[in-house]
Amino acid sequence: MHELLLAVHITGVVGWAGLTAGGYFVLAGCGEAGFPRYAKLVYLQLLSALSIFATGLAMAAQAYGLLRPPLWISAALAVAAVMGALEAVHVAAARRGYRAYMRAVRYLVPLWAVGYVAMLYLMVFKPG
Repeated sequence: MHELLLAVHITGVVGWAGLTAGGYFVLAGCGEAGFPRYAKLVYLQLLSALSIFATGLAMAAQAYGLLRPPLWISAALAVAAVMGALEAVHVAAARRGYRAYMRAVRYLVPLWAVGYVAMLYLMVFKPG
């Protein structure tokens, strides 16, 4: 079961990060005309983010239990909460249209990058 959860987790990470970064650069290149198609990808990004969270939580519960997880899992949950809030802002901005989306993404991209690096650090090094 762990291998299946891990496969879905990694697929979610690739889907979320790839769609977020790649889609944004494509959108920046084609401008407002490409936004209606891009806006549909936002929901796939959200689904990927939710799959990352659900499978990560399931693997943590399987390995450590959820009553007294290691410090790095607690930190990862805190980062995941922030990333979830950012994803909610992302979806809301996409619903408001191209200009609102581009304004929001200017702030979201650096925050996503910090969150992504923090999660990679926690997942690889498992501090504490």
